[in-house]
Amino acid sequence: MLGEYPISGRRAAEIAASVERAVADGGLEPGQLLPPMRELAQRLGVNPNTVAAAYRTLRERGVIETAGRRGSRVRPKPATSAREHIRVDVPEGVRDVSDGNPDTALLPPLVAAFTAAATVADRSPVLYGDASLEPELAERARADLDADGLPDGPVAVASGSLDAIERVLVAHLKAGDAVAVEDPGWGSMLDLVPALGLRLVPVGVDDDGPLPGEVERALREGARALVVTGRAQNPTGAAVSAAR
Repeated sequence: MLGEYPISGRRAAEIAASVERAVADGGLEPGQLLPPMRELAQRLGVNPNTVAAAYRTLRERGVIETAGRRGSRVRPKPATSAREHIRVDVPEGVRDVSDGNPDTALLPPLVAAFTAAATVADRSPVLYGDASLEPELAERARADLDADGLPDGPVAVASGSLDAIERVLVAHLKAGDAVAVEDPGWGSMLDLVPALGLRLVPVGVDDDGPLPGEVERALREGARALVVTGRAQNPTGAAVSAAR
């Protein structure tokens, strides 16, 4: 049932943490059945109530799900690509901006810039151990971040906003933590959060951004992160106002 992974611990918190580590490390896979509470209690030499408390904690954190006599299983991670393949017929005369791509006719000529970059790379290729971020790029990015009032700190390059958000959530949260997201919100974000084993907490938005009362409610409900779109919120197009 558990393969080679042994659940350990004497207290409920220790048992729950052991299961969480196994899920994070891949020792317990999505959909895998956990042992019955009495069986695990006997194996660990603890009271069944201790295991019941551990399982309850794991359910509340979104790590496992229980289906009565069918037992408790590790929650499956949802697919993250299905929503991207959903398309609707766009009426004639309506511009489809759902894919987020720019009009290529409005892009500046890039041949010269790419040629110059390739020339520099040929002359001085980036190797393992070299700086991962071009100093000039970091300087310009920092200036833009300062203009937006963001705190000083290191700058990292990500492959798009979703990649950046995923890195932050994985670095600071653990399975079952709650993440407050805009409602309505970006479909890819609504897929990403549960795929990481995290719980979605919807926060209403208006033309000025997330509603303060909704944010306060999400925090009371235990949200440990809030994802906010500063400009061009998807799907409303709103931008967070200075007052908000």
